Amino acid sequence: MSSLYELKGSSSRNAVRMAIGQLLDYRRHVPPKDARLVVVLPERPEDDLADLIESAGMGLVYEDGDKFVGWPVA
Repeated sequence: MSSLYELKGSSSRNAVRMAIGQLLDYRRHVPPKDARLVVVLPERPEDDLADLIESAGMGLVYEDGDKFVGWPVA
């Protein structure tokens, strides 16, 4: 399955909300239409924002020290 990633330079509420909206918009125009949508952040967001990403049906990847963690990494 293909994945479509949106990278943000901040883990703020505004950045997360923007990433969700951008991914939904991109999915309308970028094939395949069933691509996994993934938000990539520079650090783990607050639990509320991680829940927001999950409730939107999207994956979350974030930087943790010298590696990235989350789903899907590859």
